[in-house]
Parts: sequence; C-alpha cells; structure tokens
Amino acid sequence: MAEMTLGELADTVGGRLEGDASRKVRGMASLELAGGDEAAFLANARYRRHMAETGAAAVIVPTDYDGPVAESAALIRCDDPYFAFREAMVALHGFAGPDFAGVDPRADVDPSAELAEDVAVGAFVSIRAGCRIGAGTVVYPGAYIGANCRIGAGCTIGPNAALYPGTIVGDRVAIGASSSIGQDGFGYATHQGRHEKIPQAGWVEIGDDVEMGACCAIERGTLGPTRIGAGTKMADLVAIGHAAQLGEHCLLVSQAGLAGSVVTGKYCVFAGQSGVANHIRLGDGVRLAAQSGISRDIDSGQDLAGSPAMPLAQARRALKTLPQLPEMRKLLLSLQQEVDELKRRLASSDRSDPEGE
Repeated sequence: MAEMTLGELADTVGGRLEGDASRKVRGMASLELAGGDEAAFLANARYRRHMAETGAAAVIVPTDYDGPVAESAALIRCDDPYFAFREAMVALHGFAGPDFAGVDPRADVDPSAELAEDVAVGAFVSIRAGCRIGAGTVVYPGAYIGANCRIGAGCTIGPNAALYPGTIVGDRVAIGASSSIGQDGFGYATHQGRHEKIPQAGWVEIGDDVEMGACCAIERGTLGPTRIGAGTKMADLVAIGHAAQLGEHCLLVSQAGLAGSVVTGKYCVFAGQSGVANHIRLGDGVRLAAQSGISRDIDSGQDLAGSPAMPLAQARRALKTLPQLPEMRKLLLSLQQEVDELKRRLASSDRSDPEGE
C-alpha cells in the first residue's frame, strides 16, 4: 500500500482539491468505515447520508456536489468520481501479483514451447508442445495450456484454468481460476433415437484486454473460431456457446449465457442470468436486464427485460401489474358472472315476449 498527500492524490485522479494538500493518506475505504489516513468516494447518491459523519481524510465527489461534508474531510471534485476512485485504487493499492517468478521446477513444460522473457509459471502447470507465451505473462499453479496455444504478453492465467489446443489469446488478457477455454461445443446430431456427437474442429480467439472471472466456459467452434472481442469483461460463471462472435467491450455478469452461433455488436451488456438462444444477432449497445431471455434478433441500442424479452419500459409496466393479478382475476370473474346474468335475463325476456310487445 502506497502513501501520498492529498495534493498528489488530486493530481493523480485529475480532480480539484478543497482542503489541506499536505495531509497524507495510505489507502481507500468506504464512507462508513474510512479512517483519518484514508480517502473515500461518493459516486452514488444513496450514500450521501454518510457524508456528514465520515471519518475519511478526503472524499472524491462529483464536480457539482453541494451536500453535507464532515468537518474533517477534504473534497476532491471530479467529473467522473467512480473512474477517479479507480485511479486512486491503482495508485494507493495497485494490482495483486504472483508470489512466484520464473518457471517452477514442478511444472511440465514441453521442450518445443516458446516462453518469452519474464514469463512466470507456477507449480504443476502443464504447457504442451508448440505453445507460445508472451512476455510478462503469469500462469498460476495447476493450469493446463494445450498444444499450439498462443498467449500474448502481460496475460494472467488463473489457477487450474484450462486452455484447450489451438486457443489464441491476445495481450493483457486475464482468465480466472478454473475457467475452461476451447472445450468441445454442445453439438449432436439426433439419429434413430440417439444423440451422436459432432466433432468440434474449431478453436477460440480472445481479443486484447479481455478479462473473465472464475469458472467461465467458452466452447470452441465446430468448424471455425469462437471469438471474444477486445475489451470484453466477464464475471464468474459465464458460458459462451460454440462459434459465438462477441463484439468489442461487451459486459457479461455472472450466469449469463450465449448459445451457439450468437453474434453481438459492440458494447452489449448481459446482466445476471440473462440468456440468448442460438443463431441470434444483437446490434451494438443492446442491454439485457437480469434473467432476460432473447429468442429473436435485436436491433442496436435497445434495453430489454423479461422472458421472452420486451422493451424495458413495457417490461416495467408488466412487472408493476403482476402483484395486482389476483385481485384483477377476482374482478374479472365477478364481471363475467354479471354479464352471464344479464344475458340470462335478456334471453328470458325475449322468450316471454317473442314479438317485442
């Protein structure tokens, strides 16, 4: 953990300081828990209630913040306080690195594999024939790198992750623990009552700056590649089907799933447990709410929710109606009974006076 003055911190995050520039901080903390040697941030209005009591030395706030402030807290005003918080975290805490260097003697590295300078390989890693791994990449213990994989520079391969043969990984990619990249897709031909497996001859290509959490699964294509666009980020437990093509800078939250041959544009967002059926195409900037289900092509720029998914505004109206359905059902049954009674009376009246006299 680093130490810096508030003046240095404000310069680092590109903010304007209101307070003692010489006061020092050693880390970041939440508004509720921050101490006198820590900075905090306010990016969500719901936490304004903590501003008057926070013990933080300084708080990163929006440029136009005009609410309460603890007497002991300086302010660092920023146009984008959440990104400023990110920059402060990098400066004060940094990123966790491996506790090992070089190639562990317990690793199994094929003689034909090419490892660039400063590659770190942990214990019980298996790197097969024909692999190429770029400078500064870290492979944590227990990982498996299949034959002819290509991994770029500055990557992190988590513990027990598996990269199947032929996987291509760009630069600065982070693959979480126990994730599986390039396993066979879910491809079967049903014939005479049996599900016969189709060989999966494709591979996976992961663009630069992609990050994925633990236990993600990305299937190889049947005939060509499954592609993950540069800058895409995945949380834990995300599943991508064979031959899917994800655009750049997409976000996928835990338990989201895309079936085989799905094609997405750039900057799409898949909230938790959302899913897309096979062979669907999504345009740029499509955003799916949690547990949304997509079974048709979607044009660019749409926000959707529900299963089957519908425009977000329509889905909100439908969800708002759900709690009222029992009472609405009772009312409908009552109205139906009244209508039936009126029909019965009209029919009886017509029979007693057939000529309308």
